[in-house]
Amino acid sequence: MRHIAEFCDKNSISYQSNVLLKNISTFKIGGIAPVIVSPDCSEKVSCLVSFLKDKNVPFKMIGNCSNILFPDETLDYVLVKTDKLQKLEFENDRLICGAGIILAKAASVALKNEFSGMERLFGIPGTVGGAVTMNAGAYGSEMSCIVTETEYVDLNGDIKTVSGSDHDFGYRHSCFFDSGFVTKTILQLSKGSYSEIRSVMDECTAKRVSSQPLDLPSAGSVFKRPEGYFAGKLIQDSGLKGYSVGGAQVSEKHAGFIVNKGNATSADVKELIRIIQTTVAEKFGVMLETEIKFF
Repeated sequence: MRHIAEFCDKNSISYQSNVLLKNISTFKIGGIAPVIVSPDCSEKVSCLVSFLKDKNVPFKMIGNCSNILFPDETLDYVLVKTDKLQKLEFENDRLICGAGIILAKAASVALKNEFSGMERLFGIPGTVGGAVTMNAGAYGSEMSCIVTETEYVDLNGDIKTVSGSDHDFGYRHSCFFDSGFVTKTILQLSKGSYSEIRSVMDECTAKRVSSQPLDLPSAGSVFKRPEGYFAGKLIQDSGLKGYSVGGAQVSEKHAGFIVNKGNATSADVKELIRIIQTTVAEKFGVMLETEIKFF
């Protein structure tokens, strides 16, 4: 990895070596990342991707690591982290957000400026870039409702922009799953009342606190919502609420979550997911699809 460090030094790109992944993951699970690189602008992301591709160095992009299950072993690829992409500014009723902005921060800025559109997304723990990529949503709202234009770096390192329907938004899906890495997005908001926006945020926060295991490490909802069903209810009705494998447990508060009860491994979580999928399929004929990402 020495050539990567030399490249980063030459191009003024921040990086860290031998990072313990459990310290950056909301699941508190993972081995070691030999290198995590954090470019601070789209041009540096472009330059970095081109360099890594030219050198045949595998890499993956990460944000807040709030829906990722890292492996227990040392990674054999580079992580490119969006935490330095921190642009955040209004242009009239449009909020321009760097990919590394935490979604709750963007929602708070919108509230402060009395702009509506993000209040139901306030409690999602990821970054704007991650939220756009997976079309994150909560309480009847999704990123697709407010995203108008997105800048990204494609797999060749070229900076490109998509707008409108070209985002190909769907349920927990966007065009970026296959085409590249979000660096910046523009959110179309509407003028609103501070008190009304705050009220919706507080209401959604209260629902989240009362129904989700926020006191334990997790990666959020483990499974996508199967059509016509709710994953958590299927798991609960299968008798798996509270079921454990090693340090990983189906949450006793919400069966759609797997929590780290202490020293859970990636292997524990994967085995628990396998048991859940098999049991639900046998009892209800529904194959649950994972929402969390396996790295």
